[in-house]
Amino acid sequence: RVEDDVLAVATSLVLLLFFLGANWTTVFLGIEERYQEAAPADVLGFGKLNAIVDTMIGLVAVVLVFFSIGAIVAARRVAEIPTIRLVSTKQPPELSIGMGLTWHLFNSHIWSTGQDAVKVIKGELQQLLPDIKVF
Repeated sequence: RVEDDVLAVATSLVLLLFFLGANWTTVFLGIEERYQEAAPADVLGFGKLNAIVDTMIGLVAVVLVFFSIGAIVAARRVAEIPTIRLVSTKQPPELSIGMGLTWHLFNSHIWSTGQDAVKVIKGELQQLLPDIKVF
């Protein structure tokens, strides 16, 4: 699903930014410790440690804003998908299968002419009832 991909990419990006921030902080502190007369800004472009931390916090905040916008858009898109819901709970019905059965519906067809129509019927049923098992 698209929303799962967005979540995975946003999480990976945030983790990458945290890794880079920790790495730059370690390099910055190492340069400061080993070379007292050298400025870390000559190597990293940052004169103070606070600049690195502030930059990382800003980048993470921007990524989280983009992720939040993407999550809201995805939630609205999912809410617009028509599904069958119970009047009493406004939730999709819980479908159960009897003992020894594997499918809720067996959709019979003629191989030569009915495969495409049955595929469409199965797709529509799975959209309306996401937990249905159709053969």
